[in-house]
This record gives sequence, C-alpha cells and structure tokens, in this order.
Amino acid sequence: MSVLVTGATGFLGRRLVRLLREDGVDVCCLVRPSSDVEPLRRTVGNDLWNGVDVRAAELSNEEACREAMTGCSVVYHVAAGLGGSTSTLFLSSVVPTRTVMRAAADANLQRFVLVSSLGVYGTSTMRAGDLLDEQSPIDPYPHLRDPYTYSKVMQERAAREVSKETGLPLVIVRPGVIIGPGRGVLSARVGLQLGPLMVRMGGTQTLPYTYVDNCASAIRQAGLADGVEGEVFNLIDDDLPTAKGLLRMCKCAGEKVTSVWVPRQLIQPMAGTYDWYHRWSRGQLPGVLTPYRTASIWKPLRYTNQKAKDRLRWQPDVSFDEAFRRSLNGVEADHLGNRGRI
Repeated sequence: MSVLVTGATGFLGRRLVRLLREDGVDVCCLVRPSSDVEPLRRTVGNDLWNGVDVRAAELSNEEACREAMTGCSVVYHVAAGLGGSTSTLFLSSVVPTRTVMRAAADANLQRFVLVSSLGVYGTSTMRAGDLLDEQSPIDPYPHLRDPYTYSKVMQERAAREVSKETGLPLVIVRPGVIIGPGRGVLSARVGLQLGPLMVRMGGTQTLPYTYVDNCASAIRQAGLADGVEGEVFNLIDDDLPTAKGLLRMCKCAGEKVTSVWVPRQLIQPMAGTYDWYHRWSRGQLPGVLTPYRTASIWKPLRYTNQKAKDRLRWQPDVSFDEAFRRSLNGVEADHLGNRGRI
C-alpha cells in the first residue's frame, strides 16, 4: 500500500510518516521546494527511510500533485498555514486544499484525510459544562474569532464542496491543541501570553490537548480504518488538565511561570471594555480581546474522544503526565511504537 502525505516535514507530519512506515506503508511526501527534509529523515530513521519518496512541488501545482499520487490510495493532507493574516492563511490553507483534492479525485484515490482543527466549533453559544462532540455546530462567525479559525472553517467547507462535486471520499480529523517536544504546554486556551506574563483566563476550563504522537496515531488510523468515509473525528487525549491545574504542574516542575488570574465572571466585562477602547482609540490596543472570542475560547466545556476510540480503534497511549514531561524537557521518543493498529 502507498499513500501521499502533505506537510510531511512539519511537527505532526513527520511523526505520521514514521508511523505509516512502521506499518509497512510506502509514503510519498509532497514537500515545498524550500523544505528542510533532514528532520523528517531523522524522525523516520535509516531503517525505514527506503520506503519514503520525497517529491518537491508547490501544492498549487495540480499536475505535480497528480503525478505524485500515482500508485497511491490515500492522501493525508496535513499541510496548512499556522499564522498570518486572513488572506495569507486563506491562500496557504484553503486554496491548496482545493487543488490537492481535485488532483486526488482525478487520480481516483480511495480516501482523502483532511487535518482540520477542534477550533472550528461554534462554542460561543454553548453553555458552561456542555459536551463538545462531533455533533456540535460549526462556528457561524469564524471571522469574529481569529484568522486561523476562519481559515480552518473555510478549508473544511472547500473540502466538502470538492468531495461532493467529485465523489472523492473524505474523512476529517479535528485535533485539539497539539503539544510536544519543542512546543511546550502553554497555549491560548490557558490565557493571554503577554511577554513573560501569563494572564490566566478563568482556570476551571478543561484544556483540549493532544500529544503529537497520539495525534499522529489517530490520523494514521483515519486513512486505514474500514468504513469511516464521510466521518469526522475529534482528536484529544485522556486525563486532560484544567488551565489552573496545568500551571500548577508547570510550577511543580520548576518552570518559571509568572501568572495573574482573571476570574471567569470578569472575563466578559473585561473583554467588552477592552473591545470598546480598541474601537474608540482606533486600534491603539490590538484587537485580541473581544466578547465573541472570549466566549468561544475560555468557556469550561466537556470533551470526548470516544468516537475516535470506537471507530478508529485508537488509544492515546502516551499519558498526559508523560506528554507533559516530554514537552517540557524536549524529549523525543526513540521509537513511536505500534499504537492503535487494526
């Protein structure tokens, strides 16, 4: 069996390639001409590298994408923009997705796995304590959140349109916040990072995190498991911490984290005042704190990964305690192991 992986040189992509090679799957890695392939080679290892075919091409080149897919049965589309303006992220995520999917449809591939984000859900209207699962609604106003959220919602919309037009079987996976060596554990889900100061927003909210190796294992299964075409899977780990619990873990581990606390009942009034001043002052303060965004990102919700466990036959084998240790220490696992195999 052969598959194609975009974004293979990235933080998540190179671990996915390693797991696929451990399963004996041949992998064609479609990378940008400017990509550094050495981290991918080190992650995969010399023993498995002979089953990896690296091809340099822009994802906007449909013909090059189609040629790279020759002999493949599944595409894992991991590549996406992570930062920048709305227009930049649209051009780096939404447009290439259409191109790669049309090439996959022309090549008669069996399945297209799109790596999206848990952030696409419309959590602003959910109540504290509600369960977020695959049936939860997509954010109807992603442009009010941030450029990344908007790009992922639009990317999913584009993927569904192409799938419907061409008949290409589509599977969407929505990872939570991906942590791991080199990325640390603090994120916007905890609060606002202002230089060395972490402004903890609330604290009782559960953090929808997934360790990079666990996430890669689930994504691998999304391309190999039987009968999951047309499905969506949320990818988060077990035993998730709260925001205040994570900061406590950091301090116990000797991390120098300076934080101040904004109680949950004060977040919305503070966001309203901040947003008013942002508009009144014509942008003297950046528009990072709005009522809509705060209602979406720091609400205490419940999360489930049961569908991924049941349908993909997946388990997040790396515990959160171990994921926390590896993320802080920059420890890479020597062998990713045979997690979640069918």
